[in-house]
Amino acid sequence: MCDNILVAVRLRPLIEREITFGNPICWKVENSNDVYQIDPQTKKISEHSSSVFKFDHVFDMKATNMDVYEKVTKPLVDSAVNGFNATIFAYGQTSSGKTHTMMGSKTERGVLELVVNEIFEAIESNPDREYLLRVSFIEIYQEQITDLLTGSTRLKVSDTHNEVVIKELSEEMCSTPDSVIDVMKKGEKLRHIACTNMNERSSRSHTIFRIIIESRSRCETSSDEIAIQLSHLNLVDLAGSEKVNQTGATGGRFKEGCAINVSLSALGKVIDQLSKNERMKEPGKDAIMPFRTVDNLTFEEWQAKVPMFK
Repeated sequence: MCDNILVAVRLRPLIEREITFGNPICWKVENSNDVYQIDPQTKKISEHSSSVFKFDHVFDMKATNMDVYEKVTKPLVDSAVNGFNATIFAYGQTSSGKTHTMMGSKTERGVLELVVNEIFEAIESNPDREYLLRVSFIEIYQEQITDLLTGSTRLKVSDTHNEVVIKELSEEMCSTPDSVIDVMKKGEKLRHIACTNMNERSSRSHTIFRIIIESRSRCETSSDEIAIQLSHLNLVDLAGSEKVNQTGATGGRFKEGCAINVSLSALGKVIDQLSKNERMKEPGKDAIMPFRTVDNLTFEEWQAKVPMFK
């Protein structure tokens, strides 16, 4: 795609429901960049050229969250600590394992926790600079923004002079990895989750966990002009795209699914234009989701790095 956008695909193993129904494995990884579609009749790789898909990296079903982190995400931490913005997206169909990759489970740490630990290790290895970390956590649910740290809803977004700001959004200071993880867990409890035919714990909203990293040199004297280095690291867990005939959504669940698909479509337009090194004339006007992240993706695209997991 573009030099500052990296797309990685992770294939997850069949889940219990799919095994029970006898669903076949439909994809095969031949190398770290190509994934092939398997012919359901022959059980072999399809000979059609359209069945081969290339990405910056492909993880097979044996890959762990640590594998994903080490290969795609770890390089971004050093960039963020050194003043470069970065955004990490987890995108895919509902029940594809996005939240597991980002948030982890009781038995496996997620990318977010691994990122946080790496940030503090990088800070400790750089004693010549003084650091200040703040975090915020928002949810976009049916195009309405909620502050997951306070529970405040319907927050307003302003766009002034190429600066996107969410009014009255709270931030918490964090001085240890545990304090960051505690904030994340507190916010996760307020997130909209529901059961559908495809997922017992389906995320019904998008979330953005933002880590703001400020630093300055310890060597500067009081007479020096103090240069503050500021960067943002956004970790975005997107709700999965949905098809009504698969999820069985009706009523409120159906409305949620429509809002999810609309915002994902709008975000896709942002990513598409960035991949072509284009700027959006009216960034993020289609939906709040890309509007919130566009300060990192569009206005500062020269210093943003965007890995996407699908």
